[in-house]
Amino acid sequence: MMKQILFYFVIAVALFGLIMNLDMFIFSFVQMVISLAILGGIIYLIYYFFFLTPDQRKYKRAVRKSKRHNKH
Repeated sequence: MMKQILFYFVIAVALFGLIMNLDMFIFSFVQMVISLAILGGIIYLIYYFFFLTPDQRKYKRAVRKSKRHNKH
């Protein structure tokens, strides 16, 4: 009986600690996702403006435009 009460007490303390730290976990996760999205965007822009020739950029723009046009 005493072991069972102690077990549930430990579980309750663990749940309380998890709930108290959940906001920090969610905040850090969202911050990491935003950082990765910004980093990916910067890498794509560097690739787009420094590695593609102007003809390749025109082709990519035309492909996006035709995909958008054919979608509707």
